[in-house]
Amino acid sequence: MTNMECTTARDQFALLLYGELSFDEEERVESHLDNCAECRVALAHQKELHQALDAAAVTPSPDLLVRNRANLAHKLDHEASRNWWSDLASGLRLRWAHPILQPLGAVALLTVGFFGAKLTPNIGQQTGGQQAGLLNLGNAHVRNVAAGRDGRVQIVVDESRERTIEGRLDDERIRTLLMAAAKNAPDAQVREQTITILVNGADANEVRDALVFALGNDESGRVRAKAMEGLRPYARELAVQQALTEAMLREADASMREQAVQMLTARQARELNQQVVGSLQELMIREDNGRVREQVRRVLQAAKASPDMY
Repeated sequence: MTNMECTTARDQFALLLYGELSFDEEERVESHLDNCAECRVALAHQKELHQALDAAAVTPSPDLLVRNRANLAHKLDHEASRNWWSDLASGLRLRWAHPILQPLGAVALLTVGFFGAKLTPNIGQQTGGQQAGLLNLGNAHVRNVAAGRDGRVQIVVDESRERTIEGRLDDERIRTLLMAAAKNAPDAQVREQTITILVNGADANEVRDALVFALGNDESGRVRAKAMEGLRPYARELAVQQALTEAMLREADASMREQAVQMLTARQARELNQQVVGSLQELMIREDNGRVREQVRRVLQAAKASPDMY
């Protein structure tokens, strides 16, 4: 066969590998391969390339996907009249419809989504831009927090790249990030630092909610202890009492159980509601720490309640 015939055969290799040739076309290519060692080598190399493309997995980090999807969704809402994304996506779907090009098409769509979110910063600033920005902050990965001078807070945020955001606790951006860090920061030390800072603003409902969540859900005993201490001035509130009652019954640390009892019963014994009394009676039965048992016994005696449950 001539060089032109080799070139023609090699142009068909991709379709051959994906079973897209007709029977006659496949026969002609196979016949050529039987008589051309160079083309057999070229086909083997192309097989390796296709296997690598098929095995490739585009796996950006979950944080990156969440942030960029939120950014892109917001910006597309404001571009709906132009409908450029639909046109572009349709074009890409047609362009990359062939199986051999699907992995490349996935990479292209991901790239367009990423840069579409990052390179259109002015879209939507007049309507909802601030709210979208706060949403993105809530999805950010907080790496570290620290109390600064004059009541300011420094927060290190890991987005597509790390940056530092600084502001006071009454700054909505700062509070949004702190709430996210208190619940979702993977580092227990960061969560502990966050709770320590939030305690200074615990007079706000959203901050108290974050402290209640930490007391009831954080896996770190140090974080739960910080949250409990921050809730001390608000022990009369129903949500706080419920969190303290749960802590009193399930905390592994006897000192935290003792503190929860003290916070729940700091007011006059006659003011204790039946739910708290019932929880104290339950604790009296299951408690194996003598100091805590004695504390509970005194409280129940002052409340004229039996140490036993009925």
